[in-house]
Amino acid sequence: MTKCQACGKEETAQEICSVCGKTYCSDHISRQNHNCFVDPRGVNMGGRTRVYTGTYGTGAAKETNPPKADYYDTDQFEQRHGYTAARSPPLWKKILNSPTYIIIIICVILQLVALGAIIFNNSALAFIYNSLVLYSSFDYILARPWTLITHMFLHSPTDIFHLLFNMITLYFFGRYLEQIIGKKSFVLMYLVSGVVAAIGFILLEGNTGVGLVGASGAIYGVLGAVTVINPNLKVFVYFIPMKIKYMIVIFVIISLMFMGDGSMIAHAAHLSGIVIGLAFGYYYRNKLREKTRQGYY
Repeated sequence: MTKCQACGKEETAQEICSVCGKTYCSDHISRQNHNCFVDPRGVNMGGRTRVYTGTYGTGAAKETNPPKADYYDTDQFEQRHGYTAARSPPLWKKILNSPTYIIIIICVILQLVALGAIIFNNSALAFIYNSLVLYSSFDYILARPWTLITHMFLHSPTDIFHLLFNMITLYFFGRYLEQIIGKKSFVLMYLVSGVVAAIGFILLEGNTGVGLVGASGAIYGVLGAVTVINPNLKVFVYFIPMKIKYMIVIFVIISLMFMGDGSMIAHAAHLSGIVIGLAFGYYYRNKLREKTRQGYY
């Protein structure tokens, strides 16, 4: 004997609903005549909660809030029908799945190392930090080639705004760009921009042995690429709204005007980062256009 899940009627054989998988008598087997789970993919985006999208009762007695016992579990529905409803991944997965977030985390950790070396006068932490700094000397680079990469994850330990400004800029434009060109391409472009910015700094400023730290060169590369891909993107420069193509022009003028002024700002690295970023932007823009053309055929 089987029991109808709607009216409780017991019969020797009853049909099973192909949607919710429960047994019903001939009067209630129609989905219009019993509570039925319709579309879990459209209503359960946040986790494995019990959800319901149908109605309870028939005709004028229909209700939009059925009894709690009539809710169906999405787990059971997915196992029965062979697909998984879309869900938002947990925060830690979002972070680990984004190169931008990972770069920000590394920069913050190394900033804490630098601060720890100063606050606690820790020689071990100071050694770690100093071994990652790039000095504008080709002899030094040949001896410590890894500093071409590591310097772009360091920032001045005494200037917290250096880190803050760079990370805020990277947060907005880095995530934007990685969604357009892809994560692997973004990582490649970011690292190459940082390396080219460092080499450009040495070539333009001279083989002086001055220390170089900061993600600015790589981030200026990101800005350059975004400028080519979406030149009319609205941005705010010191709370002044403008298109990103005008912002880049301003940055280039500033870098050219103050290059070699002896300040602590690596204008040559900024300019080199913009140039390589523009080149990457042209490459990826053409690549995206080619994919779009192929999509029409």
